[in-house]
Amino acid sequence: MILRSCILFLLTELVIFSQVIKVSPEWFKTPDFGKKFVGSYGFLPRVEPKVDQEEAMLIAELSEILAAQKFKEAESRLLAFVEERKNPEDPNVEGKDVSAALIFTLGNLYYQNGRNDDAELAYKTALKRFPEYRRAHKNLALLYARSDRIAEATPHLIKAMALGDSDHLSYGLLGHAMLADDKALAAEAAFRQAYLINPKERDWQVGLVQALLVKEDWSQAARMMQSLIDDNPDNPTMWKQQANCYIQMGEVMRAAENYEVLKLKGITDEISLNTLGDIYSNQEEPLLALGAYLSAIRISEIVDINRALKSAGYLLQLEAPEEAAKLISTLRAQTEETLSADQKTAIFVVESNIAESEGRLEDAAELLKEALKISPTSGESRLRLGEIYGKLAEEAIEEDEAKAFRIEARANLSLVIGDSDPSVGYKANLRLASMLVKSQNYIDALPLIEEAIRLKKGSKESIEQYKRRVERAAKRQKEKQERLEQKRRELRESLKNSEDADKNKVDEKSLKKKSENVKEGLEPSDQQDEK
Repeated sequence: MILRSCILFLLTELVIFSQVIKVSPEWFKTPDFGKKFVGSYGFLPRVEPKVDQEEAMLIAELSEILAAQKFKEAESRLLAFVEERKNPEDPNVEGKDVSAALIFTLGNLYYQNGRNDDAELAYKTALKRFPEYRRAHKNLALLYARSDRIAEATPHLIKAMALGDSDHLSYGLLGHAMLADDKALAAEAAFRQAYLINPKERDWQVGLVQALLVKEDWSQAARMMQSLIDDNPDNPTMWKQQANCYIQMGEVMRAAENYEVLKLKGITDEISLNTLGDIYSNQEEPLLALGAYLSAIRISEIVDINRALKSAGYLLQLEAPEEAAKLISTLRAQTEETLSADQKTAIFVVESNIAESEGRLEDAAELLKEALKISPTSGESRLRLGEIYGKLAEEAIEEDEAKAFRIEARANLSLVIGDSDPSVGYKANLRLASMLVKSQNYIDALPLIEEAIRLKKGSKESIEQYKRRVERAAKRQKEKQERLEQKRRELRESLKNSEDADKNKVDEKSLKKKSENVKEGLEPSDQQDEK
């Protein structure tokens, strides 16, 4: 059925995670993240730079300060140590740089005190001094991730993992990095590992769902979403995402169940209700569809006029003009004072379509005239008016009435054959050509068909076939006209020759009589003079 192809294309546009999700900013405020980051003040001697005895004594001192979470005090103490190391008071002691480990610790303190730029510089300095510094790579990656610089975070994250880092945070962030780089399969693997290590972390579950969506693995994504729904049943996002998966799987009524749940919970929205209406329309259930469409209008603070008009169009395709009329009536009641001129025009056009669907062609024409009063340049309204007059001409009983309707139809269609909207121009040229073909005026119809072909978008095969049929008819018509014209020329020539022959005969007779008079010695005028 035509309706299905018209509506299903809408149902495939519902993927909410069309863009890569970012790591939730709130996650960086969680106790787990703080524990991971603050915990990196310690040292791992087997895989990280060594410290000398003085630095070891400082570390012991800093440990007590950090345990009390006195981060600014720790930062001041460490900076003083760095300065003292570089410029010692004892002139006999040579100045030197501190180890990469202390520079890394300073970076952590900068980060903890909200000085991200200084922290980044410190981590980079630590890595210059010790390129294999695992935690410096890890923390720099975390810093970049928190600043939404995931592409910069990726190489440091991978390096840290290559050096042995393998906690759920690393795998989770790697999953986001892979998604950002359009590597869904790698992202799925990373998120699965993160989820395996820490199944309670919601971000990794959401990340895994997104990776599955990008892979178009609708079935697994829907199952994964169910876990998220069970954990938070009043969050509408996953209900809608799961519904989208069901639609992609062809299980549209399962999707409808999700949207109905949202409706019952009172956490639905206009888009969800319109989608529910589309599903019911696709199932040829106009009453259920109407209910969903009406609910969408009623809950909206600002109604999507164009969407409501499309919904009315779907109901008309279901041959449900009463339901469509009810929807338009509700739309008018809720938006009448805020409608723009174009929106009023569009509503009149839809109302005209409803009237036409109910067989009220004259009412349909009047509604289109109202639309043209508001927007005289509306090509769509003018086109529809021409089409309605064409149908009135076909239904007219009296020939005079039919002729009047045909004149109106051709006049309106002629006004929009060059409309700025190619779709309107295409239809107008084709409709006018069709009328001329019906009246057997094939020659005049042909250029209109050619223009329609030029304006046609998509496949042109059927209209090209139509053109070839009309071309053959036009050729026969032209040949017939030429034969008729030839006969007329021959007849005119024959009549002219006949007239010339008769004239010659009259002249010969007159000349002969004149000659006889001369022989007698008198012309008629001479005889008159003698008398």
